[in-house]
Amino acid sequence: MLWKDEGRLHLGAEAEVRAGIWLGIPAVKKVRLKRTWRHPDLDRLLTRRRLDAECRSLRRLAGSGIQIPSILQLDRNTFTMIMSKVEGDPLIDVLRGGISGDKIFNEVGRVIRRMHRVGIVHGDLSTNNILWQQGGNPAIVDLGLSRVSTEVEQFGIDLHVLEEILSASHPEYEGAMTVVETGYLSVDIDEGPVEDSSGGSLPSAAQVIKRLQDIRTRVRYHG
Repeated sequence: MLWKDEGRLHLGAEAEVRAGIWLGIPAVKKVRLKRTWRHPDLDRLLTRRRLDAECRSLRRLAGSGIQIPSILQLDRNTFTMIMSKVEGDPLIDVLRGGISGDKIFNEVGRVIRRMHRVGIVHGDLSTNNILWQQGGNPAIVDLGLSRVSTEVEQFGIDLHVLEEILSASHPEYEGAMTVVETGYLSVDIDEGPVEDSSGGSLPSAAQVIKRLQDIRTRVRYHG
C-alpha cells in the first residue's frame, strides 16, 4: 500500500487534508472538493487550474530556501496531491501560547518577502498557514490559493490579509505588523533588488509596503 491514512487534519471549503505515510515518508494528502453548485465541466476546469497553480507555486519556491511541502505524487484526474509533511507548530497556536513576538514577526516578514521575491503570492496568509519550527524558522504551507505574479497590488493584498488576521485573532500583539514590515524590508536591504526569472520586473519591498499603506487607506475610506 502506497498510502497509509492516519486521519483528517482539516476540512475546508476548498479541500480535505489528511495525514498519513506515503512509501514510509510522513506526508499529507490534499483532495480538492467538488463544487456541486457549478456545472461539472466548469468545476473540473477551474479545479484543475487551481491545482496546477498550486503545483507551479511549489515548484517555483523549491529552490528559494523557504521551508515548504514537496510534491510526492499528483493525480490531476482526482485532484489529489500527496506532499511531504512540514514540521512545525501553526503560528496561531504559538502566539496564543503567549510567546514574545518580535523575533517571530520579524522572521515572518522576512520569509514572506523571500516568497514574494520569486514572484509568488500566497493568497491566504493566515497564522494557520505559517508554521513556526524548532530553531526559530517559519515555514509556509497551504498554497492552494497561490499564484505567480509581478503585480505590486497582489503582494500588498497578501500582507494586508495577514495584517487583518493579526488584528482580529492576535490583538494582544500590538505593533506586530510594524515588525513584520521591518523584516520584510530588511531582505531587500540585505540581498539587493531582484528580477523575475521570466524577465519581468518584480516590485521592491519598499514599493509593496507603500501599496500596503494605500490599501489600508482605501479599506478605511470604504469601510
